[in-house]
Amino acid sequence: MKRLIITSLLSILLFSNISAQCFNGTWHGVTAGGPYSLPLVFHIEQTADSITVTWDSPTQKSFDLPATAIINGDTLSIDLSIIRSAFEGTLDGDDIVGEFNQGGKIFSLRLTQNDDAPYRPQEALIEADVNKPYHSEDVTFTNGDITLAGTLTLPNAGNYFPAVVLVVGSGSLDRDENIFGHKGHLLLADALSRHGFAVLRYDKRGVGASTGGKPTDPTDDLAGDAMAAVRYVSARPEVDASHIGILGHSEGGIIAIKNAAKYPDELAFIVSMAGVGLPIYEFNIRQQDVMNRMMHVERSEEERHLVNQVLTIVGTESDTTAMREHLRNYFATDPVVEQYVELYQAQDSSITASDVIEAMVEEYTTEEYVKLMQDDPTENLKSIKCPMLAVNGALDCQVGSEDNLGAIARYVPHATVKSYENLNHLFQTCSGWDGSIDFAGISETMAPQVIQDIVTWLQSVVKQ
Repeated sequence: MKRLIITSLLSILLFSNISAQCFNGTWHGVTAGGPYSLPLVFHIEQTADSITVTWDSPTQKSFDLPATAIINGDTLSIDLSIIRSAFEGTLDGDDIVGEFNQGGKIFSLRLTQNDDAPYRPQEALIEADVNKPYHSEDVTFTNGDITLAGTLTLPNAGNYFPAVVLVVGSGSLDRDENIFGHKGHLLLADALSRHGFAVLRYDKRGVGASTGGKPTDPTDDLAGDAMAAVRYVSARPEVDASHIGILGHSEGGIIAIKNAAKYPDELAFIVSMAGVGLPIYEFNIRQQDVMNRMMHVERSEEERHLVNQVLTIVGTESDTTAMREHLRNYFATDPVVEQYVELYQAQDSSITASDVIEAMVEEYTTEEYVKLMQDDPTENLKSIKCPMLAVNGALDCQVGSEDNLGAIARYVPHATVKSYENLNHLFQTCSGWDGSIDFAGISETMAPQVIQDIVTWLQSVVKQ
């Protein structure tokens, strides 16, 4: 059988061409001219006879996605088949200026390698304060052969502090959870330490000063990193080991829930910020429709059905052999897969339908993918006994507030649950759905009310 590499359900075979102009590097840009703004990051590695392109869509929590490129003179063309989009631009000084075409809609896009950070007023206030009532210490701790580096902030006055471990969301995020210059975890650490908490925040494995592993490693491994952080803090003489908890954002919320269920004697409380409360496969089914609408990506009913079926089969079939056979039989009769086969065969007539189907089966039954899709936070939620705060923005298009907070309230009836109007996935204030994914364009990093509510709730838990 001819071996194929299938990188997504919508991938097609394309070929690259190289010209003399060099586009090496990481390029950042935000689409403009449409009803929404989409931040994009392109990673281009170019040699004399090859070009490799991957791209990130931080809004969609998608990283290292495949793309293909053609360079003719000073013109760069990038095909992003996974979202039926393309970019074509030409060099304009140090930037690349052109058009981003998504589903026939045209947006202007300027790509730059300029690392100048945008102004973030909340971070600027913290940096300008030379009389902070706490001090910071760079620390390291280990989880097996992984060394994690972070910052521990401790109040200047007093001792034996309650402690909070901050856990970032998915992707390559550092200890501050730096997203487009927004440092949400810096703000949380500052507020909590001003109110008497020791706070540890750390770079994700493989990011910043943390070594070993990858930030995309299985959630169970990342949950182990979080518990290593908890145990490091509990051993500090300044900390009250009976009052330590985890605050996690997005994927970090899943980790907080997972660890609270598994280690009830070590965690006194947890805070979930935009954490998932649904089975992961079901969460992905619901969110793909939301994100497609938000990004104005049009999928046919047949394409939506295909993705839903794959997620359901992988998420619910317990026997891997049966799962693979189920997928194989389904792909053999699906009309969308038939179109994929035709696209591949147009490039290489020796490719058979079974080649494509088998490659798709292999792609969607890897141990890592199956484990992710079969992760079920509801089972962990049912076991949580410690105090829990769960918050979401009502305009969060990545982790839907109603569905996920509803599940948390249902399975953890003692949890404090709150949804905030006009806040997005990062808990930024925005005017409506169209502006909710413009993380970079919003100057606010996190709504002050959310920070205050978290501090107040944690203070009340510690007093109890």
